[in-house]
Amino acid sequence: MRALRPRGASILWLLSVALAPLATTGCDALEPDFGALIDRSGATSGGVDGDAGDGGSDVTFARDIRPILAREPDDPAGPGCKKCHYSTESEHVGYDLASLDLATLGGLRKGGMTSGAKIVIAGDPENSVIIQKLEGTYGYGARMPRSGPPYLSPQEIALVRSWIQAGAKGGDSE
Repeated sequence: MRALRPRGASILWLLSVALAPLATTGCDALEPDFGALIDRSGATSGGVDGDAGDGGSDVTFARDIRPILAREPDDPAGPGCKKCHYSTESEHVGYDLASLDLATLGGLRKGGMTSGAKIVIAGDPENSVIIQKLEGTYGYGARMPRSGPPYLSPQEIALVRSWIQAGAKGGDSE
C-alpha cells in the first residue's frame, strides 16, 4: 500500500528539485538566456557584416577583435585566446573548464558557465565580463589568461572596450 504524503510535501519536493541548480549558479540563472547580447547601447546587435555602423566607433569584430582573440600561442604580437577557448583546437582547457567558446562571435555572446550573456553587454564595457576578466576585476575566477602575464596589451583591451561601447556588433558566425 502506498503511503500518502501531505500535499505540501510534494510541492516542497518539486520546488527543491526545480531550484537546486540555483545553489551553484546563483540568482543570475533566473534570467532567460536568449543567446544574444544584453544591449544597453540602444543599438541593435547581431548585424551580419560586423560594421559598427552608428558612427560611434569604426571598430569591427571581424577586422579588429577577431584577430586578437585568434592569435596562436607563438604569435609575435603575443598569444590570444585561441589555445584555451576555441572548441576547434585539440587542447582547449578554457573551453573545458568554463564552457566559453570563442571560436565564433556567437560563442562569445553565449558566454561561459559564470558569465552567460553578460560576457558582452553592448554599450556597457564596464559591466561586460570579458573586460573584467581581461583586467582582473571580475569577482569570480582568475584574470585571463589564467596563468602568466596578461596576453592582451592595454591598447588591445581598450579596443575591445571600444567595440563593446559602440554596440558590440557583428554576425554570430564571425
